[in-house]
Amino acid sequence: MSLSAPLFPNELAEPILWHPVIFAYALVISGADLIILASLAYISRRMMKAIPLLLVLGVSFFSAALLGPLADLRQPSRASLIYSLAHLFPTATNPGFSFIALYANLWLLLLILSIAFLLIYQSYPMHLKSLEGGRLKSLYKVFSLGVSDGERYRRLASLITVIAILTIIPAVLWGVYPSVLLVFQTWIFLWRSWVILPVIFFADTFVASTAAALLVYFIIKLGKLDQEVVSPLLKIHSAGCVSVTGLLGVQLLLWNQWFEESALYPAFNVVVPIIYFVIATLLLSFLLALASLKVPRLSIIVSIVALVGVVMNKWNTLVNGQLISRTGMGLFDLHLPTDWLLTTISPIAAAILIFVILSSLFPLEVKEVGK
Repeated sequence: MSLSAPLFPNELAEPILWHPVIFAYALVISGADLIILASLAYISRRMMKAIPLLLVLGVSFFSAALLGPLADLRQPSRASLIYSLAHLFPTATNPGFSFIALYANLWLLLLILSIAFLLIYQSYPMHLKSLEGGRLKSLYKVFSLGVSDGERYRRLASLITVIAILTIIPAVLWGVYPSVLLVFQTWIFLWRSWVILPVIFFADTFVASTAAALLVYFIIKLGKLDQEVVSPLLKIHSAGCVSVTGLLGVQLLLWNQWFEESALYPAFNVVVPIIYFVIATLLLSFLLALASLKVPRLSIIVSIVALVGVVMNKWNTLVNGQLISRTGMGLFDLHLPTDWLLTTISPIAAAILIFVILSSLFPLEVKEVGK
C-alpha cells in the first residue's frame, strides 16, 4: 500500500467494500441485453431465427442476476424485505428513496415480462414438440398454452409485440446497472471520476451478450452455423466492440485533461494499462468479427477474445477501481476473502444451469413460426 494523503474513516480497515461477487453480477446482467435484442428482433421482424436462442439465454442469465447481491448480503434471509418494505418514494421521516429496491422491483417486472414473452412466443413450437411424443409430451402440452394451430398463434403476434415493447425500458435500465449505482451512489474516487461509465457499461454488456450468444450457438450447433443467425449477431457485436473502444478512449482523454497536471494522476496507473489491453482485445474481436462474416466458423474465436476483454474490463472497473483511495492520492493492495472465487463463480454457474434446463425444454430454433 502506498499513501500520500489522509485516509477516509475505515478505508484502511476495508479498502474493498464491493467484493468480486459484483463482478459476476455485472456479467449475468448481460441477460437483460439479450432480452433487448430478442424484443427488437421480434418488433422489427429481423433476426427471427435468432430469437429463440436470445430469449432462452437472456431469461436464463437475467433470472440469476440477483444471486450476486444475495451472496454479498450479511443476512440473505432478509432479502425478501426489499419487496415488502421497499422504500420507493420519499416520506417525511425517510427522505429520498432506495435505489437498490427500485432495481430489485424492476428485476421482478422484467423477469415476469420476459418469461411471458418466452412462453407465448414458444407456445405453438411447444405444441409441435408435444406431437412428437416422448416422456415430456405432457409437459410440452402444458407449455403450448392451448395454442394448437398456426392461425391461433398468428393472432397472438400483437400480444407478443406489446410484451416485447414493454420489456425494453426495464431491460435498458438494467443494462446500465450497477454502473449508475457506482457513479451516483458511492464515493469511490475513480467511479465518481468515470463520468461516462454507464454508457461504457451498457455497450460493454452488449458485447458480453453477443459474445455469449455466439459461443453458445457454436457449441449447440457443433460448428454447423446458420448464416442468418450468425451474421446479424456478428454485426451487432462489431458495433459494440467499436463503441466500447471509442468510449474508453474518450474517458482516457478526459482523465488526461482533468488530472494530467494533478498529484492525483499517478493513481490512475492502477487501471489505465488494463484499459489499453481491453481496447486492443476488443479491436481484435472486431476485426475477427469482420472476417467471420465470410468464415462463420471463426465466430468462436470472436466470442472468446471478446469475453476475455469484457472480463478484464469489468474486473478493472469494479475491483481495481476500488484500489484507489477515496482521496485519489493513494493505492491499496488487493486482499480478497478466502471464498471469493466460489461466491463469484456461483451466480454464473447458476445462470448456466438454468440455461441447460430451459434449453432442454424450449427449442432454440423455430423453423416455421406460426405454421
